[in-house]
Amino acid sequence: MCRPRSLVCAALVSVITLVTLPGVADAAEPRYEPQEVSDAHVDQVERLYRATLGREADEAGAQYWAELLAQGFAIERLAELFLASEEYQMRTSGDHVIDAYVGALERDPEQAGYQYWSQFDDATVAVIRISDSREHQLLTSTLPPPERTPAYPEDWVDAGHGVYVPSVLLEIRWCESRDDYTAANTRSSARGAYQFLSGSWAAYGHAKRYGVRSADRATPAQQDEAAVITWERSGTRPWNASRHCWN
Repeated sequence: MCRPRSLVCAALVSVITLVTLPGVADAAEPRYEPQEVSDAHVDQVERLYRATLGREADEAGAQYWAELLAQGFAIERLAELFLASEEYQMRTSGDHVIDAYVGALERDPEQAGYQYWSQFDDATVAVIRISDSREHQLLTSTLPPPERTPAYPEDWVDAGHGVYVPSVLLEIRWCESRDDYTAANTRSSARGAYQFLSGSWAAYGHAKRYGVRSADRATPAQQDEAAVITWERSGTRPWNASRHCWN
């Protein structure tokens, strides 16, 4: 069986699939617990081929990427690499939503669907969800995406809504709002459990990502996720005003 770290394997896959991509293992760490590779992993990769490259996956390529998924790498990372590949750049219409619909579902998007998926700044969000949609599963007779267990550092904890966060964010959440996801500061635009200012909520891409203009309108899980994304980019700096409480 071909192994992702094998140079011979990587060269073989590159030639067969015509997808020239950097080494995934060198570009990101696994985000999920490792599993045995299964048909569900292969099926998810094969759908991604259709949604991005508009063609069926070859057996060697599908197995290669499926093994990476089974090792714990995120499908978002694979989609990002596929969208950046030379093969995709050569075939794209310039619109990733239309490309995904035509490649995966063999049709143009309806107006409502197009407007919905076009609102996301991150193209991988739309591409993956279209690729893994029930319609695409039925069209290709493939299995749903595999169930995966997130792998987090030891000091990360469940924030209470299925999203794991660094433990410091729980302290920040308590200091900022007493864990109130609907909190609204009467003296500023700060909203939600983590008291995002409206400008910061937009600047970090959360407004478009979740389709709401203020944090308090997002679900608790979305607010927790937004806090993690913000922390990954800026550390605890956005919450320095309350440092006397949580530090």
